Amino acid sequence: MSKKNDCWGIEVGSHAIKAIRLVRNGDKVTVADFDVLPFKQILTTPDLNVDEAIQLNLDQFLSKRSVSRSSIVVSVPGNAAFAKFAKLPPVEPKRIPDIVKFEAVQQIPFPIDQVEWDYQVFSKPDSPDVEVGIFAITRERVNQFLGNFRAVGLEVDAVTPSPLAVYNAMTYDMELDDNSPGVVFMDIGTSSTDVIIVEEGNLWLRTLPKGGNNFTEALVRAFKLSYNKAEKFKREAATSKYTRQIITAMRPVFADLVQEMQRSLGFYQSLNRDANLTKLIGVGSTFKLPGIQKFLKQQLQIEVAKPEGFNRLEVDNKIASEFSENALSMVTAYGLALQGLGLAKVDANIMPAEVLKQRNWRSKQPWMMATAALFVAASVGAYAKYFNESQKFSAAQSTANAASSGVVERAQRLVDSFNTIQSGGADPRQRITNLRRILDYRDVWPKLMYDLDQASRNLQSQPELLGADYARLMQIPRQQRRRLYIEKITADYRFGAQGGQAAPPPTASGMSTEEIWGAGGGDQPPAARAVAVNDPDAVIPPSFVITIEGTTPYREGPRLVMEHYLKWFRDNGNLPGRPYVINPDDVKAGHMYQIEAASSTTAMPIRPTPGPSPFGTNPSRNTQSPNLTENFPLFPEWPLAKEAKTTDWKFTVTFVVQLVRPEDARKAEKAEITQQTAPAANTETQP
Repeated sequence: MSKKNDCWGIEVGSHAIKAIRLVRNGDKVTVADFDVLPFKQILTTPDLNVDEAIQLNLDQFLSKRSVSRSSIVVSVPGNAAFAKFAKLPPVEPKRIPDIVKFEAVQQIPFPIDQVEWDYQVFSKPDSPDVEVGIFAITRERVNQFLGNFRAVGLEVDAVTPSPLAVYNAMTYDMELDDNSPGVVFMDIGTSSTDVIIVEEGNLWLRTLPKGGNNFTEALVRAFKLSYNKAEKFKREAATSKYTRQIITAMRPVFADLVQEMQRSLGFYQSLNRDANLTKLIGVGSTFKLPGIQKFLKQQLQIEVAKPEGFNRLEVDNKIASEFSENALSMVTAYGLALQGLGLAKVDANIMPAEVLKQRNWRSKQPWMMATAALFVAASVGAYAKYFNESQKFSAAQSTANAASSGVVERAQRLVDSFNTIQSGGADPRQRITNLRRILDYRDVWPKLMYDLDQASRNLQSQPELLGADYARLMQIPRQQRRRLYIEKITADYRFGAQGGQAAPPPTASGMSTEEIWGAGGGDQPPAARAVAVNDPDAVIPPSFVITIEGTTPYREGPRLVMEHYLKWFRDNGNLPGRPYVINPDDVKAGHMYQIEAASSTTAMPIRPTPGPSPFGTNPSRNTQSPNLTENFPLFPEWPLAKEAKTTDWKFTVTFVVQLVRPEDARKAEKAEITQQTAPAANTETQP
């Protein structure tokens, strides 16, 4: 990565996006700007669209900050990447890359062609030992992560695991070197904890499966709170009047975390018999919990501290106070920005190789443009000579064309006359028929939408439900509202033999009306032809399988759907003026269940469906309605949005809309137009 003197370090955490901009001037590093953008819901919230939440906050960041002149370095969580350390045999420096690649194939638990990886060599001038750190991430995971930055137009220069960023920040700020005593850095994240041990210039990493979420979940279980309220309790624990109860509820998590730390420190000391770890420094927002510092000191028998600020950073007075309040959570972003400035001890970059090649290509484009300009200049001379000769040829060709054009035109007229005689003259009837058939079935969807509206009006709803007076509407208890909310309407086109098929056969364009609709027609009523589909030897005309998915708050939702909504379709399937019919036997109810039951048990259909359906299985259901106010906070909130919907019923109904013959559809449309215009005509003739 090319080094710049201006860099943004951006950490995408589960609670917020934290960004810091550092500017380097010689040996002095200054905090030019920083930002903390909390998410509306933490990214571990169930059913949350994580990518959308990240992109929304990145858009907000770009709307307030300019990054065009800065390099961008971002981090991936420690539990999303892989770190492994290995000692190499004494070899020549030029052979180290080959040996490291061999070690990477052995150590990385994925096929090497499916990961992005980088390494860092650790060595001392007075020691022949060479240790290498290998850092990797699956290609699928890093591309998904970087996709959020590409979606908002933010070009990233480097990606590194967050534990390395913490290591780079603290070793730079504390000026740790090969003679420094052992220090343990503990970064407690949302879902995991990174343990970074630095001793005499050596680095050791481990990620523990405990994090801030575990403390929040303990409060949820102890106090029967929602997750968001428990998270608020945890953040305000230090100033809450329930501090003692909160600490007591979280004590088992403290104990589990200490046990994991003891196991990790013991493992490190088993590898390094002479290890002398003198201090533990905690970073991350979770380290603000009251009592955690004292508890770790008592259990681990080691000095525990947390940074109140940074020693080697100069901060503008305008932001000094606000930056000091957020210093504990800015360590990772601090280390990322240092890497972008070229001040990091570990400069591992696990960006996809394809992206790095594209960057390298773009950097060479100015030179290629200059080369292309020289090539164009050389080509202009050759083209000038070609143009001169071409002009001479065109003049000669024009003279020859003028002499032959009269002969060609006369020959073409004779050919056209001959073709007219051969075909017996143009017959406009087929063209007229084709133009006329363009209008066939133009009213299928408007009339189907009208029928859906009429079925909804068959619910005997209360008058308050039909207006926009939400105050009166909310006076009716939710479970007494006879109302349906249609969330999704899908139409599956069917055509062909008994059972239907998803698309017309290749020969459909040449089929006659009798071949498509079968024998009959004429004076045969549409209802009689609709019943013919029960004949196993009959050919089913084109039809649509209409699937409606929705919800109803009414406490007797199944009865409302079955006895009113579906009944309308069964009673009115053959209305006059319609280019289609609905067979009552094809009107069926699918799956119906209450939302609160779906969270713990598998939804069951309201009644068994006899035999396999000729139209395939029921479509999948979306059990969560979109919440526009979360995604678009500028919109006015719907007054009913906060009502509990756990007792609402989800339902799915299907019916078959069978098209009638084209001539019958035209007759029905003509009869309907005549009936609508007849009263107006009679009125005009009255005296």
